Amino acid sequence: MTRHTPVLLGALVLALAAVYTWVHPTGSTQEAPVARRPLACRFSAGEDLAFHVRATSSARASESAASQQLRLEATMWWRVLEERSAAGWVVAATLTDVQLLEGGAADAEPARRAALESPFLVQVGRDCRFGDFAFAPSVDAEARRQLQGILQSSEVILPPLGRAQWVSRHKDSLGAFDASYMLDASSSDEAPSFTRTHGRYIASTLPLLPPQLGGRMRVDVLSAETRATLDSRGRWVSTLGGGEHLRVWMGSRLLSDVTSEVQVEHLENASGAPMALAGLDAERFAWGSAPTGTTRASDLPAAPEPALAALTLDAALADFAKRLGAGPQGLHDATSRLASYLSVHPEAIPGVVAGLRGGTLPEAIHAALFLALEKTGTLAAESGLSAALKDRGLSTQDRMRAAVALQDIPRPTERTAQALIDQSRGNRTDAEERQVADASLLALGALSHRVDTRQPELSRVAHEELDTRLRTARGTEDLAVALDAIGNAGDEGFADTLRTHGSDESPLVRAHAARAWRRMEPETMEPVLVEWLGQEQDAQVRRAIADTLAEQVREQDRAASPAVLAAAAARLAAEPDARTRSALISLLGSAAGTDASARLALVQQFHRETVPDLQVLIGRYVRAEELR
Repeated sequence: MTRHTPVLLGALVLALAAVYTWVHPTGSTQEAPVARRPLACRFSAGEDLAFHVRATSSARASESAASQQLRLEATMWWRVLEERSAAGWVVAATLTDVQLLEGGAADAEPARRAALESPFLVQVGRDCRFGDFAFAPSVDAEARRQLQGILQSSEVILPPLGRAQWVSRHKDSLGAFDASYMLDASSSDEAPSFTRTHGRYIASTLPLLPPQLGGRMRVDVLSAETRATLDSRGRWVSTLGGGEHLRVWMGSRLLSDVTSEVQVEHLENASGAPMALAGLDAERFAWGSAPTGTTRASDLPAAPEPALAALTLDAALADFAKRLGAGPQGLHDATSRLASYLSVHPEAIPGVVAGLRGGTLPEAIHAALFLALEKTGTLAAESGLSAALKDRGLSTQDRMRAAVALQDIPRPTERTAQALIDQSRGNRTDAEERQVADASLLALGALSHRVDTRQPELSRVAHEELDTRLRTARGTEDLAVALDAIGNAGDEGFADTLRTHGSDESPLVRAHAARAWRRMEPETMEPVLVEWLGQEQDAQVRRAIADTLAEQVREQDRAASPAVLAAAAARLAAEPDARTRSALISLLGSAAGTDASARLALVQQFHRETVPDLQVLIGRYVRAEELR
């Protein structure tokens, strides 16, 4: 399973991808006052622009920990390459004169600065939204995240209609949030100023970490505000400045306390755009958001340095605990280091499990210890995790962490699958054993998906067990867990079975059956879900169908097919459930730039929509003049 936390926090500190306190107009349902003129970005192909960018941040892992300081200062150059109809413009961008100061000292690593000065492409919408990003293959993942984050931290999104107050949906590397905007009544028509106050992240969009890492990430916001003035000619902003203070949590553990500021100033009449933008070959760039990355290595960890290898287990664990809280990358560095130690000290692994069982190791580091065992990847580590999974002397949560670690070990074997199978058949009359059994079955499905092409025999073992569990499930709860495990597996051999469960009398079972199609190929799942969407009477199930279709479109970064668009348009007009409408709007929006019928369906929905946030969502995909 992808490990989001260290990567996201690293990008968060540099790129200022922030989350803010929810501020939304309350108490009144009256229409917001109309702005003096419609607001929009307006560029011309071939023009060059320059901006001075300064971003600073300070992060610490706890109230008592020392803070890590970081400052980036650079000139950001834009060259407008082309206009793409309703989608806006394609802009080539690059940073020059990058200065990095970390901990009060200039960063002396030339490779890091060079990576941040790599050209990239970004789509800028007519509402000034930053859409898709594209990078050359040579740009490493960390630089992609940082460059993308720099723009996202200073993004402004203008309203689809002329308004003095509006709310726009933003999205960055952590998740989605709503930002409330208010025009300054004293600002000029030519260069209007406004305040942007960002809402907290929508909980369901934050990374869902595995149980061993404490569940869904949480972000608390202590303060946040940004002020900006638009360029008088509509070329993004002339000035922007803001600051925020937030805390990021993993379960009950504080991962980072971050304060940050960003300042952007448009440099009028700047000349000397980098030659890298003039001779850019846009065909070499691949569109798509920066990869989230993973902290789990695909192979065994590197051999430990001699000093680390010479430590006793107690000393290695003390080293681990100390490094765990050392900044945003502490979790990654500490677990990788302990995994390296355990790879050459297999005899120490039972001692780690014993410490977990006996309570000599603090609960706060248990999740990270299971991640270290997973990263170790040796047969001894696999045996240790299998033993932990069935050890009733461990807490239920620790045993569930062992199941998640087994699904993700770098080199799984049939023995890995068998350990999960044996535990998934545990005593289901005992509440705690049932939780461990369910976690093991879900992990088996995820393991099957990982090894489907590389280890087909192992995938076959998992398939047979999932098939048995589905056929022998007793009651809707057992059936729902089995369907979720099949959804984790993405095994198309279950397609006929899922069609059958799509007619189950229980809406809960039907909803889980709809979600179980999510990892299957479009040609397999779309005909079933498209027909089902038009017939389903239960709102909960329709929502699951629409979410599954929308999730696959997002994951594959493509427009919905004509059949899906037709079904979404037909359902949207009569759909009473707002969350289902949101998914249907996203499906239509994926093709609105090129498909006139999808765009028309969104325009019609805009005028009958009663939820303001969904009107804002439609405004992401359709030009303001078409919504009037």
